[in-house]
Amino acid sequence: MKLTDLYGFKTKTKKLSTKELTNLIVETLNEKADPGKVEVDRFPTNLSSVDTEFAKRAVSTEPSEEDTIAVTGTSKPVSELKPSQTSMNIEKAMGQAISMILGDMELGGNIEAFISSDNHIMDGHHRWVATAMVDPSKPVGGYQVDFPGEELIAILNAITAGKFGITQGKPASGGFDQFQEGPVRATLEKFAAEGVPGEFPRPPEQVLQALEKFTDKTGEEAIQAAADKMVSNLSGLKFETPPGAPERPDMPVIDNPQPAIQALTTGEVDVNPPYQVEKDDGDKEKATTQEGSRHKGDVLLERWNHLAGIE
Repeated sequence: MKLTDLYGFKTKTKKLSTKELTNLIVETLNEKADPGKVEVDRFPTNLSSVDTEFAKRAVSTEPSEEDTIAVTGTSKPVSELKPSQTSMNIEKAMGQAISMILGDMELGGNIEAFISSDNHIMDGHHRWVATAMVDPSKPVGGYQVDFPGEELIAILNAITAGKFGITQGKPASGGFDQFQEGPVRATLEKFAAEGVPGEFPRPPEQVLQALEKFTDKTGEEAIQAAADKMVSNLSGLKFETPPGAPERPDMPVIDNPQPAIQALTTGEVDVNPPYQVEKDDGDKEKATTQEGSRHKGDVLLERWNHLAGIE
């Protein structure tokens, strides 16, 4: 008696090719969340559109291999990175640039920002653009996430609302047009006359000291030469946001990256359907069947049977 008769299997004649067998093995060994399966109604790119109750459940499910998203440490030149938001404050960024020139702030360094697989930074935009103004070859460090920018924004928004209880992003200011020749020159002239306000205050004499150090020029000539140099350095940046990227008030807020990294890498975030926990019409939680809640061997057996033609 054949095994298929003994166990009641119906068979279809099918021979596994080397490619199919290789694909099966690779797919099984590399289970992880699929950005193409992220549902936009469940995981919107706007923080204000997140269903907080769903997000709370979605970010605290049982760890699942099929929902894991790899996160690794990385360091890349600022010229290779791109923003994920259009809103920045030129005075804050240029104040940081002055501090970097004077050596009071690290040029580049670890900004502890999440960086998508297509090299969009999720935070640390002012440090990124300030470094670029001074030296675009300098690297900044952060956490490379194996997810593209648009989908990463959505998942981090769910973590922001569901894990950290934050439903409002940080306030916005101006756009990328601030970092063109006219505004950059005007801001440096203002700093040289009035000093740097805000988070990184500097008196006018220290501003001029920084610009003279930056350009090897003196006085007014140093101000104009610094503006030219900063604009030239910025010309190599790609001011391109991910598709569907929201304004800053609707962006994620991840001030402490470690809990988010743990959630992403262990599969605690219920990224892909079917979801482990849903809510029914009676407002009661119910468990749903999810591939991630099954044993790895069950998944392998199902896929092997499918490829082998066993029903």
